[in-house]
Amino acid sequence: MFTMKSFSFSILAVLLLAAIGADAFTTQSPLKSSPTSYVSKQSPRTTDTRLHLDVGSMFRNWGKKVKASHILIGPVESKTGRGMLQDDAIAKLKELKAEINDDWDKFAEYAKEYSSCRTSANGGDLDSFGPGMMVRQFDKVCFEDEVGVVHGPISTAYGEHLILIRERTGDE
Repeated sequence: MFTMKSFSFSILAVLLLAAIGADAFTTQSPLKSSPTSYVSKQSPRTTDTRLHLDVGSMFRNWGKKVKASHILIGPVESKTGRGMLQDDAIAKLKELKAEINDDWDKFAEYAKEYSSCRTSANGGDLDSFGPGMMVRQFDKVCFEDEVGVVHGPISTAYGEHLILIRERTGDE
């Protein structure tokens, strides 16, 4: 017999399978870049390139969407020599954050100049996304912190970020 309880469980199961799906076992991420080993002068660490879904965030923030921009300073790449050590990246982002002072136009200008993400050509614009589509640290800032403010530096496996949350819908 089909009941509302079994229907709710079926919906939940489908959502979890869709969220975890095959993409959870690949090395691709919604940020659409390939992280490399990230070494800090303070404590060495290597990245885990699997997508880490925050299922709790997906349920807490169900129906919400965020429009955000970011400036990414990635780790030093062995092939190209581009990037910065973690401490240097954090210091540079703190300097940029002080200069930006929550000015959206200046943020876009600095993203074009300093960001190592391919979104830099668009001023760091990540378009609109829902909960669970970004790595956990990034997702947490975008769905829990104040809109219209520059946040960071935030550390992820991809490097160090400044994040500007331009809009969030579904907060009623």
